[in-house]
Amino acid sequence: MKVSFLVPDLGWPIVGIAARMANYLHPEHEVEIVGPNLWRGANIMYAAEFAYRPVDCPRLYRLPEYFWESRKLTRALTGDVIISMKAFGSNLPAALRAKRERGCRVVAYLDEWDGAVAAEWSWSERLRQWTRDWMHPGNNVYVPWVERRLRECDERLVTTQFLAQKFAGRIFHIGVDTARFQPQDPEAVARLKRQLGLSANTLLVFGGVARPHKGLEVFLEALVRLRRTDCRVVILGPHNEYVQQLQQHSEYGALVCCPATTPEAIQLIHREMPLYLGLGDALLVPLTDTLLARSQMPCKLFEAMAMGKPILANAVSDVPAVLGDGGYLLPPNDVAATAQAIQALLADPAGAAAMGQRARARCVAHYSAATSRQELLNILQALR
Repeated sequence: MKVSFLVPDLGWPIVGIAARMANYLHPEHEVEIVGPNLWRGANIMYAAEFAYRPVDCPRLYRLPEYFWESRKLTRALTGDVIISMKAFGSNLPAALRAKRERGCRVVAYLDEWDGAVAAEWSWSERLRQWTRDWMHPGNNVYVPWVERRLRECDERLVTTQFLAQKFAGRIFHIGVDTARFQPQDPEAVARLKRQLGLSANTLLVFGGVARPHKGLEVFLEALVRLRRTDCRVVILGPHNEYVQQLQQHSEYGALVCCPATTPEAIQLIHREMPLYLGLGDALLVPLTDTLLARSQMPCKLFEAMAMGKPILANAVSDVPAVLGDGGYLLPPNDVAATAQAIQALLADPAGAAAMGQRARARCVAHYSAATSRQELLNILQALR
């Protein structure tokens, strides 16, 4: 069987999930990852993880060119099964057209409710967005229309109960390679701490891309409340505009460390992510309580669990069900509760270590790459 993964844009982070799923299916199936190349190359963090096939459709983002540019994507999809990564105007309609024209199967993979952005607009904001973006079919204004077509898919793979109920989906967790993500050599970790100039600090490490809806500010405000000037929050994602805003904050800016300041550093950290996660005295999995966040299951939670480190996570979406007793579950946007949890974790290293061991055992038992790989193979078998 041939499987075509179709991404909205090769420059988006979702290509990382597509690459992991594609590698799960190889060599049992012939696999390709296809997508428009509007960002002039694959996402920098995942560029080396698969041989992506770009489709030249530079005007896909705009009407009326969209209609014939989208057909280029349809013609490029040769799989017996097409897996549409997310449901945007730039990919799902092209996949469903291929199903209609040649009878292939279509699976949608939804890692969050992208329509939540439009759902939270007021009527005046909705009018402003349509006035600005009516000619851009890949933008958020068209997502609700595209999501109505999800019922045409043969299967919908989703990451949370929220999405399962909303789209009649089947929960599929991407899992993690527990042989790669595991407790690290203490000497190697100590060398890296010295290299980063952090040997004297207690480190709370966040392994993802910093975004406003994550709620990292709450952890930083908690450190200020505790007067823990010896602590640092280490962000392993790109040194983006939001990270710069955090670092410029008058109260906690000095507590923020982000070593991924160049493309080379971003790629290095991604390759050596287990070692960098090993820096943490605790690992952070932050989420705020928004409509979008309630639909999300952070992939970084599985990596954090596999590391055997104590975890500080916000009790949003399915995080409590996945993490269980393997970490501190915190109410979102609650600085006082977050400060209390940080203080308790740092005051009881033995208890924190035991918590980390429980998290790893739970991850190995339920969320390993081997488990996810077999489940994905079974899903494809059922589509034959």
